[in-house]
Parts: sequence; structure tokens; C-alpha cells
Amino acid sequence: MGKVPSMKKHSFLSYIFWTAAAVVTGITVSSATAAAAKTAHRYIASAGTTFTYIAEQLPDSVIEKAEIKKPSLSAEGYLVADIQTGEIILEKNKSKQSPIASITKLMTALVSLETIDQSQVAIVPLEALAGENPSIKGLSEGEVLSTSSLLYPLLLESSNAAAKTLADHIGTKNFINYMNGYANSIGLSNTFFADSSGLSSRNVSTSEDLFKLVSYLFKNKKQILDITRKKEWEEGMKKWANGDKFSGLENFLGGKTGYTESAGKTFAGIFSFPSAESSPREIAIIILKSQDRDDDMIKILNYLKQ
Repeated sequence: MGKVPSMKKHSFLSYIFWTAAAVVTGITVSSATAAAAKTAHRYIASAGTTFTYIAEQLPDSVIEKAEIKKPSLSAEGYLVADIQTGEIILEKNKSKQSPIASITKLMTALVSLETIDQSQVAIVPLEALAGENPSIKGLSEGEVLSTSSLLYPLLLESSNAAAKTLADHIGTKNFINYMNGYANSIGLSNTFFADSSGLSSRNVSTSEDLFKLVSYLFKNKKQILDITRKKEWEEGMKKWANGDKFSGLENFLGGKTGYTESAGKTFAGIFSFPSAESSPREIAIIILKSQDRDDDMIKILNYLKQ
């Protein structure tokens, strides 16, 4: 990880903020450890498009964390766990099925890589454009792209048209069968796919199944997660930008957000955190049916940093 920018000055208002934050989050202040860690680390939402990680020097009197309370989240279900050891750090309703929205596209990418020759080209059919988010640009009826190129609008801009085009390339019914077959083969016993985009409310999974999915991708198909880390991708006259805020964080190892009315706001991804051992820990974060995903993510990331 790169160096975290340091804020050299702290004002009286900063002192008040961190004192209040200590009380709200269950952190108690003790003069007994005034010589202890003097830097607080936190994630903040900045400019509405990215998350930023900052370090701020604190007064000696605002230091000790005697007890860290687990965060209160808006999500109906979530799971935070170590992908190497399986250790569960936080969880709620981890076995409860919920619609997953565009998290679906992680499986769409996996099936595409496993079943389609990536040198082949696909033609965007008119029906693929139905229901596409008008803010997503780049694909038009009859356009010809390689199936490997389609992974970029699929994963960066969450293009439903790209998902439908990939499925149409080998037959939508066959593609969906492959999605469910692969889900079964990697142990996603409570997961079902009805389409390749995630628009269908019948695309359901659980937090623990999605933990298995992102763990599998990290260990076996890391190129899918690597695409989701990119800020943008240019190819010829095409340019696709990443719509996920988390891609701006240095310790983000990849993942996917989603939203539909039935699914709420969702997320499945992996972050790296320092550990006492020589290598960092890879922690998966799964969020389902969140009312405020950004706030939930900030609370989880800050909790993991304690």
C-alpha cells in the first residue's frame, strides 16, 4: 500500500470532532496511554465519487481505544470474513437469500471466460439494449466487439447490454444454465440465476455464498477482479469508466456493486488489510439489501482498521 497522506495541523474543531467520534463509536479516552498511537485512520466519502483514506494526528488526550463496538449497519444481511482462513469478523443473516442485482455480473464474467473463446467477436443485438441505464454509453445495436472487450463495460460500467450480448452469443438459455452450473460446482448451494445482468429479482444468493464466489475468483480467476479495480479502460474509440467508488482505494482488490428496487444496494468484494503476520489479510465484504451502502462500507472499513 502507498503512503497515507498526513494532515499536519489539527485544530480545536478537529479535536472536538475526534472526541465526539470516540464517544459515538464506543471508544473511551484514557490519559494512561497518552504516549500510545497518536494517529487516527478513517475512511471518508469525498466529492461523491470516491472514498478517501486519511490519517490525522490527534492530541494526546484523544488516544485510547478500550473497546470497539461493532458497527450498526442498514443492510439486512452482510458478511465480513478472511478469505484465507474463513474467520468471520462480522455477520448478519449470512444464510438468508436476497436478490443480488449486478453482483450477478461477476458470475457472468466467469462464465464468459470459461465457455467462450475470448478471441471471438459478438454482435450487440437490439434486445440487449432494452432496460439499459441511459447513463451508460458505448454500446449500440449491431456493434461488433470481442467477447474479451465486453468484460470492460460489463464490470466497469455495469452494462446490462454487455451482459445480455455475452449471453446471446452462445444462446441466453445455455448461458444461464452455465451460470447455475458453475454456481453449483463451486458450492453456491443457495444461489440461483435467471438472467445474466442482475435485473431479475429471481437472481438470488446469500452473503456466505457470495463470500465463496469472490474467494473463488480471487484464487482462480483474478483477472475478473483486476478489471473491477481499474478506474477506466480505453480501446480504440471506446472508453469505459468505473462507476464504483471503492475502486479508488489502494487496498481494494476487486468486487462489484449492484442496485435494483428489489435488491436494494448490494456489494461483494475484497480488501487488503495489514496484519501482525508478514503478509496482509484479504478480507471479503458482502452487503445485501442495504439502504445506505456507502455509509455501511465506511463503517465496516473503519471497523477493520481499528
